[in-house]
Amino acid sequence: MKYKDLTHITNFIKEQTARIEVISVNKYFNSIFAGKKCKVQAVNNVSFQINRGDKFGIIGTSGCGKTTLARIVLGLIKPDSGTVNKYGKIGFVAQDPYASLSPNMTVREIVREPLRFLSKINKSKEIELVDNALNAVHLNPLKYADRPSKLSGGERQRVSIARAIVIRPDFLVMDEPTSMLDEAVKKEILDVIRVIVEKEQCSLLMITHDIAMSANMCDKLLVMENGCIVEAGDKEQVFNNPQHPFTKKLILAATDIEGYWEKIGITKAETKE
Repeated sequence: MKYKDLTHITNFIKEQTARIEVISVNKYFNSIFAGKKCKVQAVNNVSFQINRGDKFGIIGTSGCGKTTLARIVLGLIKPDSGTVNKYGKIGFVAQDPYASLSPNMTVREIVREPLRFLSKINKSKEIELVDNALNAVHLNPLKYADRPSKLSGGERQRVSIARAIVIRPDFLVMDEPTSMLDEAVKKEILDVIRVIVEKEQCSLLMITHDIAMSANMCDKLLVMENGCIVEAGDKEQVFNNPQHPFTKKLILAATDIEGYWEKIGITKAETKE
């Protein structure tokens, strides 16, 4: 008896569990150092898998490679080597709510735009999806006909989130979604994201320099330094027993968000080397 090719079965199983597979990914950029051309490795042999329902945080300081990694996952740039496999629809929320929205479109037009890339949707269904997305981010309906120039930073980011979820994504990628917002608005936006992820049961990849915020939003953490993953694990494992000196420094520098440290029974003093 000859065995048939089981690739389609393997792929089916992955589609039921995996959302993103990143396998041995590397990325270099051309640079100049001391007047000489050189290559800088922004992502160094990174591998991880995000499954259905996972809430992942990738944490690191500016220049560590986390945004480059997110752009590779999204397909915006290609890795020099390695593989990225994606299963399902992906929504993306960019860091800058001022630069990521078209100034010539209304709020409703911006949120509706991703639907153009899906299979044909009739007009009534399109209106329903757009209204549902805007309702989910709690944007004032009086703003639906406005252009971004008339919106505050928090309102713009709500529009960005609505645009990302209008397609009912299986996976959400968010690159520093609150870094340009003040503390009060930041909390509101994080609450919106949390409710949406739970309601839609979509996977989440949050890129941030704020380890406390990622711990508040995510259940698994990856810590990046100089293009490498230096620590990975469940958030309780990473916080209660950090192994890498860089992780310990991030924890010590983190701010207290919603009493998270008390919730998991950890104090900053316990993380000292």
